[in-house]
Amino acid sequence: MINLQDLKASLQKIILYFDLKKLKTSLPWKSIGIIFSCTLLILTVVYVKRQELKTLIAPPSPQTINKNLLEKIQATDQIVHHQLSQLSIPEDYISLQQLQKKDGEIEWHYSLFAVTLPPDINLNQVKNALNRGFNFFETEDLKWHFVHDKDNCLKINVSIKRFKTHQLIFCYTSPVPEQQILLEDAYQVSIVIDDLGENYKIFKKLLAMHTPFTFSILPFQTHSIRIANEAYEKGREIILHLPLEPKDSFNNSINHGTLLTSMRKDQLLAQLERNINAVPHISGVSSHMGSKFTEDKAKMEILLKAIKEKGLYFLDSRTTKKTVGYALAKKMGIKTAQRDLFIDNDKDSFSIEKQLKSILPLVKKMGGNAIAIGHPYPSTINALEKIPPILEEQGVKFVPLSQMVN
Repeated sequence: MINLQDLKASLQKIILYFDLKKLKTSLPWKSIGIIFSCTLLILTVVYVKRQELKTLIAPPSPQTINKNLLEKIQATDQIVHHQLSQLSIPEDYISLQQLQKKDGEIEWHYSLFAVTLPPDINLNQVKNALNRGFNFFETEDLKWHFVHDKDNCLKINVSIKRFKTHQLIFCYTSPVPEQQILLEDAYQVSIVIDDLGENYKIFKKLLAMHTPFTFSILPFQTHSIRIANEAYEKGREIILHLPLEPKDSFNNSINHGTLLTSMRKDQLLAQLERNINAVPHISGVSSHMGSKFTEDKAKMEILLKAIKEKGLYFLDSRTTKKTVGYALAKKMGIKTAQRDLFIDNDKDSFSIEKQLKSILPLVKKMGGNAIAIGHPYPSTINALEKIPPILEEQGVKFVPLSQMVN
């Protein structure tokens, strides 16, 4: 490694070697050659030094981060198995089921242990023993959370960072079949209904359904505020469906409040503020159209920074394959998610039902979680009345969008 003191001494010698006053007159070729050589040496040394510094401060690669995370997940699995062995519960009292999960480039096994407790072991003993054990290992980013489920069950959720890795359920009896317990915790789906604000009657039909839809409301529509207020009163989740500039403006109607890539930063932020104020009770923001805007990294940075400052999450509807929204939000530390499925690009009732039925194989493929987006079409409403109850019987749990962002 190059020493800065040596470099400084070399430069001083070079300066002393030349009489700068003599350089005012024409220099002999030998002197010019020496000057050129020294200058080249200095530039080379500076370049090498800068490269060394870059190497020292370079952040770890995504591959390195992923490898370290997977190692922690594997270590957590060993800890959980060790903890169970310390409870001295007979093996035939313990069942294990696993599901392959995926989040970006990370793939891991989500494990569910269903444990039937012998009469001589109580739940407090289990809780205290596991709590001491997890604290003992002091594994970085390891988190565990105890939940008392009724009077005869204890549930422990284990995770590394935001990645849920294990669930342990201790019960004296098992009132719910184990397979149903696993599916309920493993397969979670959010259905977001976009473009709300005009058709109030369709909204009322959606609100009357059992499924906890997330209502994505456009600003400045006839019933935007009314819909937001009624959804909030019923405990439903509301997000702002933020109009963003599309590529084909000629064939796409530009909504009032649309953010344009031609806007200056102050104009963009002022319009965003008006849009947010136009829909009360929002938890997050989703992109409406935006095939042009969401590809513009500079504009999306301005937008996402403002969303983060307001404590809102961001759903990337992915109206273009080149969107930077989701990846940029993750990089900026914003709670975010992206759409996995549009259920009604084709408004035909049969096609919509087929899309909804594809949710179960999709959620298995996606590692247990999926986000679907639909619209307030009559054919969509008819399909949503029939298919979600069937999916629930197959183990799909429908949840608000806030439970899917991370």
